[in-house]
Amino acid sequence: MKIVFFGTSEFAVPILQSLIDQEIEITVVTRPDALVGRKQLLTSSPVGALAESNKLITHKPEALKNQLDFLETLKKIGAEIFIVVAYGKIIPSNILSMPLLGSINVHPSLLPKYRGPSPIQYALLNGDHETGTTIMQIDSEIDHGQIFAQNKILIDPKDTFETLSIKLANLSSKLLNDTITKIKEGLINPYDQDHSQATFTKIITKEDGEINWNSSATQIYNQFRAFYTWPGIWTNYNGVVLKITDCAPHQTQSESLPGTILEGGFVQCLNGQLEIKALQLAGKKETDIASFLNGHSKIIGQKLN
Repeated sequence: MKIVFFGTSEFAVPILQSLIDQEIEITVVTRPDALVGRKQLLTSSPVGALAESNKLITHKPEALKNQLDFLETLKKIGAEIFIVVAYGKIIPSNILSMPLLGSINVHPSLLPKYRGPSPIQYALLNGDHETGTTIMQIDSEIDHGQIFAQNKILIDPKDTFETLSIKLANLSSKLLNDTITKIKEGLINPYDQDHSQATFTKIITKEDGEINWNSSATQIYNQFRAFYTWPGIWTNYNGVVLKITDCAPHQTQSESLPGTILEGGFVQCLNGQLEIKALQLAGKKETDIASFLNGHSKIIGQKLN
């Protein structure tokens, strides 16, 4: 089987690796190299790096629409199926309709729940107890196509975006391998989503990490889980951004106002308290709470905002 794999982010890496392990003939399409880090080094995407290390033919088009040369390149490959996983760009319909067996997408939610770019974050942010992955046919609308297969997974109360992404990528790899075999052999028929049950996610920004202390400790902890490691969660202390890098929720309550810092590095929330375990002031190194309080003892009783 010949496949063209469209992917960019870290989430897509284990899925591409599982296809490589099957010795399928794969061509990769990924985002162009970008300047990364303080030294601004030109760096391949995670998918691009894996493809290049395995000597796969790799294309990094700046754009897909009205690119006749790239369109001809894809036609010459003669792939039976296109697989799209966290690619990050809209793929025109004239490309998606090209392969004989169609184009399919791996989406890490139980569609129609959490359509859009950040389904893993939203599952954590909302405190869901389960999520899953969906293999779907791509149509003209975002995450709207017919479903080939789904599989569920429980969310551990301590899962973060980082750990849950790994679990869902591994789950997706197994489901995808089984699904494309059934598609090729004509053993599976897609079915419509219940569009009336659709919910939607948005692109996460740095501002989404700002803490509202008039939320419950559980809600803030879920925010931490969803946005670990980027953008993280943060608040303001004396006009300086204070990033909380490790924390835990507690149901303890005091008469202090939400945002008040208590003994031991606990912060009063609207309901419950958030235990800060590690944090980082802007421009400083990350430190544990005990070390921070040794140098900032007057912070006790002050209010974060």
